[in-house]
Amino acid sequence: MELNTFFNHDTDEQIIQKRSAEELNLWMNHIDYIINESDRLSKIASNVIKNRDFRDQFLEVIIKNQSVLNALNGYKNTMPQYKECDNFECDLYYINKHEDFRKKYLETVANYRANKNKFYSEILS
Repeated sequence: MELNTFFNHDTDEQIIQKRSAEELNLWMNHIDYIINESDRLSKIASNVIKNRDFRDQFLEVIIKNQSVLNALNGYKNTMPQYKECDNFECDLYYINKHEDFRKKYLETVANYRANKNKFYSEILS
């Protein structure tokens, strides 16, 4: 992942936009990892411990997280419009939109961790 460099001549808005883009890429990479890990865990649940309930839970996680990833991709496609903002209302719209996606990302990660912890607790007991 390439990190943006900040320059002395960057405005506050440009720095916020760069950080938002970096953060968004991090979220997308993390959600993609969760999807891949959920796939592996569903296979372990199905093939190794023969537990269909856990398999189904992880398959559901994959579907939900793919939806979140698609929404993040859609948001990423709007980022160039953010760079075109020339007034406070426009900046505020994208800042609030970013915060909404941050909440969705954090909720997604928390739900996944809860499922994974439940799975590990069950197979280790």
